[in-house]
Amino acid sequence: MSYTAIPLEAGQVVYRRGDDGDNMYLVQRGAVEMLDGDDGESLAVYERGDFFGERAVLERVVRAYTMRATEASRLIRVDASGLIHMLGRNPEIAVRMIRKLAQRLSTAEAALCERWLDSGAADEGVSDDTVGAMPLQARLIYAGDDSSSEDAIVFVLDGDTATVGRTDPLSGIAPDVDLTRLDPQLTTSRRHAFIEHRPSGYVILEVRATNGTFVNGRRLRPEVPEKLAGGEEVIFGGVVMRFELSI
Repeated sequence: MSYTAIPLEAGQVVYRRGDDGDNMYLVQRGAVEMLDGDDGESLAVYERGDFFGERAVLERVVRAYTMRATEASRLIRVDASGLIHMLGRNPEIAVRMIRKLAQRLSTAEAALCERWLDSGAADEGVSDDTVGAMPLQARLIYAGDDSSSEDAIVFVLDGDTATVGRTDPLSGIAPDVDLTRLDPQLTTSRRHAFIEHRPSGYVILEVRATNGTFVNGRRLRPEVPEKLAGGEEVIFGGVVMRFELSI
């Protein structure tokens, strides 16, 4: 179990995108900004009471962003055993973390939706007849090595948004399409991708998953919506599935 105080000067880098990591950080004093690469755009600022870097602890993935102090700061570095010990002693911390993560997710989803609508892509190739057509049922189908197997596992996608990923044992939260039992090699991220039902049809968005998402063999760019018309092969990490639409 490890908690370590880390003093930082303004401009000092905590870690860089692509670095390995097995710690998360709590901001005790000061502020740290999240960058899209060393010289990239500043995407967010974390201040006293905030935490970051939790994906390295929960999902064992490389760092997705560069984190840099904007002023003299003090962080608390926490490893996996320290996090488990902390949550065991004070379950209220777990609740606060879940709320904070939910807020971040809502903010990210809203930003993606706004970007998607502003791009005009939502209306491309869609007629009025399509919008007014009979609703279609969307499904993700896993058949293992036999695409024609009668024992295929079917995930029905209800609602406007379905998350795809693996169960998080720390929080107990499971995605709508839970790939845990289909992915013993842990090739998918906890929150790997979203499938959204828009007025123009279905789209899939990857959330910077380490091992990528592929539609008909083409890797998706993170956070860039890709239309799904039905019949596509979709690969989440190493899990091969098929997206189907039916009345």
